[in-house]
Amino acid sequence: MNSYAIIKLEADSLAVKEDILQQFNTYMQQTARVPSFVHDKEGYFRLSYSDELGLSSAGILELGRFLSSSGYKVAGIQSAVSSEGEDSTEIRFAKGEQQGSVVLSTLRIY
Repeated sequence: MNSYAIIKLEADSLAVKEDILQQFNTYMQQTARVPSFVHDKEGYFRLSYSDELGLSSAGILELGRFLSSSGYKVAGIQSAVSSEGEDSTEIRFAKGEQQGSVVLSTLRIY
C-alpha cells in the first residue's frame, strides 16, 4: 500500500548556488508530478512511499535518484537536526571537488 509524506528539504550554501532544490523540483514534476513548493533554500514535496521501503526511505531514495541522474555523486547520508530542531537526515553530494548537502525532514504523514 502506498502512503504519502510531506518532505522538507533545506539546502546549504553550495546546494543553493547549484540550484539543487529547483532542479529537484523540475525532476519531480517530470517523473512523478508531485505537488511541491520551492523558495530560496527550502523546498516542500509530497512524496509517496510504500510500506515495504518505509517512510524514511522516501525522500532519500528520490533525492538520491535525482542526484545520480544529474551527474552528482551521493557522498554520504547521516542523521542531522533541521533548522527547527527536528531529527532529520543529511544527504551530502559531490560534483568534482565541491561538496554540498541537503537536510531532509518529514513533516507530515497521511
